[in-house]
Amino acid sequence: MSIKIQKKLCVPSKCQHECVEVCPQNKKGKEAIKIGKTIAEVNHTNCISCLQCVYVCPFEAITATSKKNKVIPTEVLKSKKPSKASKQEKKPFELNEEVYEQFNEKYTIFSRRMWDEEYEGYKKPIYAKAHERAAMGLDGYSEIERAAVDASWSIENMVSMREFQMERRKTLSEEELKKMEAEKAKRNVKQVNYDVQEPYVYDVKDPKEMTIWLKKVAKLYGANLIGVTKFDPKWIYSHDRMDREYIIPDSIQYAIVIAVEMDLDAINTTPKMPGGIATGLGYSKIAFVRTLVSSFIKNLGYEAIPAGNSLGISVPLAVEAGLGGWGRHGLLITRDYGPRVRVAKILTDIPLALDKPDYKFAKSVEKFCRTCMTCAEKCPSASIPFDKYPSYKTTGISNNPGAKKWYVNVETCYLFWLENAGDCSVCISDCEYNHKPSWWHKMANWIVMYLPIFNPLWPYVGRMLGFGGNKSAKKFWKKIKV
Repeated sequence: MSIKIQKKLCVPSKCQHECVEVCPQNKKGKEAIKIGKTIAEVNHTNCISCLQCVYVCPFEAITATSKKNKVIPTEVLKSKKPSKASKQEKKPFELNEEVYEQFNEKYTIFSRRMWDEEYEGYKKPIYAKAHERAAMGLDGYSEIERAAVDASWSIENMVSMREFQMERRKTLSEEELKKMEAEKAKRNVKQVNYDVQEPYVYDVKDPKEMTIWLKKVAKLYGANLIGVTKFDPKWIYSHDRMDREYIIPDSIQYAIVIAVEMDLDAINTTPKMPGGIATGLGYSKIAFVRTLVSSFIKNLGYEAIPAGNSLGISVPLAVEAGLGGWGRHGLLITRDYGPRVRVAKILTDIPLALDKPDYKFAKSVEKFCRTCMTCAEKCPSASIPFDKYPSYKTTGISNNPGAKKWYVNVETCYLFWLENAGDCSVCISDCEYNHKPSWWHKMANWIVMYLPIFNPLWPYVGRMLGFGGNKSAKKFWKKIKV
């Protein structure tokens, strides 16, 4: 859009030069409009077509030309009524179609702050005054909350950067694409984030209070369960998937273990594909949560090493952090969700208070699994053992020997995945602990813990009530209303 002055209408001697006064470019010293000898004059190099001069001109002498070189009458620019074209049909937005044009993203405030040196907010981080605010003791402005709000942007920043660098290529002209490639060849082009926090170490005076903050923030980010245990290198893998040795910094003292719930209805369709959706979604959710929580810790000035299934064995860490017990199927069983969770861990050096293992519940899980064979009976690949007691008996190279437990034949399990054209969670869906965290589920847990004599009855109760997997996928999709 280009600003024009109507010579016949502009009479500077009879106005207060409102156009010059209101111009934001003039205020910054980049003269865009001035009063000439007889009329106002526009410097198109500095003019940003903000239309402020149009709105204040008492003689309606200032108008604009669209990108298609169509003159837009002043009365149209000032009009609060939609154009005739927009009245002809119902539309969700009321637009003056003679004025409206595609907007240049360059002029959005979050873009201007990166290039407009004349703008007062140029390259100024949003959180620049966070420490100053925190020092004032204002409600909702603590250092911990500052770290948490910054961390909450972690995923958005990573995804946006990928979209900016990779997906943007799909919407560039050939000429612009060539320019981008040429520029990339010269130097490493990166999207700049001016809100990255300055290095800062938060003084943790009370580890218990810090742990409460950590758990509250993690729950806000989407964690269903969270616990803290002492870092124990025996649960860390010796080498990674590319056979590179794991070297954990000496400063690491704690392991934070986080779990998120998977969708009950979707899991209960397994081994059908909606069950696989629940699994993938669970992993994506736990990736989201652990990324944000680790960013939160780093923002406080401490080390944080996040991992999902990699880095170390999640189940024993989760048990030691008080999240539950170890089941016959080799999975973590929690009080509220049974095995229907996905687990991640974060190794850190931030001072925290340790959680104790839930010994009573973990022991009750083992006792229950001694008599319950449901997961073994329902396993499509017969990969789960029927042995009454846990032992040291392994099934292959993919088992880590030396721990007393029920060892699953993961090789035959995976071969079924290949035949099934997707993963299988039958051991999760059919587990007698796999229920919603309701009052009767909690009551059942209590009976299992304190009245184990009734344990052999629960599988029959589950079958009678229709619990378990392999439910109809069609019925599952019907439950989702759109």
